[in-house]
Amino acid sequence: MRTLVGLGYSGWTEKARWAMDHHRLAYQYREHIPLLGELRLRRHAPPGQRGTVPLLLEDSGATMGSYAIAQRAEREGQGAPLLPAASLPEIEQWEQLSDAILRVGRAYMVQRLIQFPDAQTESLPSFIPGWTRGAMKPMARMAASFLANKHEAASDPEAALLATAVPGFERLRTALQRGPFLTGTFSYADIAMALTLQFIQPVDDRFIPLGPGRRKAWSHPALAERFADLLRWRDQLYAGHRPAPAR
Repeated sequence: MRTLVGLGYSGWTEKARWAMDHHRLAYQYREHIPLLGELRLRRHAPPGQRGTVPLLLEDSGATMGSYAIAQRAEREGQGAPLLPAASLPEIEQWEQLSDAILRVGRAYMVQRLIQFPDAQTESLPSFIPGWTRGAMKPMARMAASFLANKHEAASDPEAALLATAVPGFERLRTALQRGPFLTGTFSYADIAMALTLQFIQPVDDRFIPLGPGRRKAWSHPALAERFADLLRWRDQLYAGHRPAPAR
């Protein structure tokens, strides 16, 4: 049985899950725990690369990274293609932009997690009993700091956000003037760019459960207002094209 290891709130994990669910590829999902789960990631990382999630484990081997997992789902699964050959160069450009925005979004999320105690509690692993979670907030802060150091997060996430995400959102807005899909039909490009909006206003909990603390922490009201049209597009894309996530 395939196992997908990921972080439930991560845009990269959601890109991989959406592609696998779209192609009706059966798998088990396992939540990665920062710090505690690092050894498994290193064991499966390609030589010279840093172990990270999402990570797809199969009898035939491991696939790391959302785009590589989407490519595997395209080959192994069913349904309409998300990576049609004719649109592949354009899709890969959107994927590169998505990754750039998600990186600054991750830095912003980590910073905000450290600032919001309720978000820290919600970020703790599910196996920690409820009556001890308040006392375990330092563990969540430690995990957040670890992720920031691991991924070399920007020292000023807000500035990085404005410098990278805002031009990216403007480019997305311009492209969507041609129609509701970036390449003419629903594709992985739409998935990739929809996930870049997660840190300015998270999608509904039925798709990515967060809890009120993390939902508040991982929102950017000013950008959410400025790009309200893109949020509406994202929500319509989820409503029309996101299969129920495998749990």
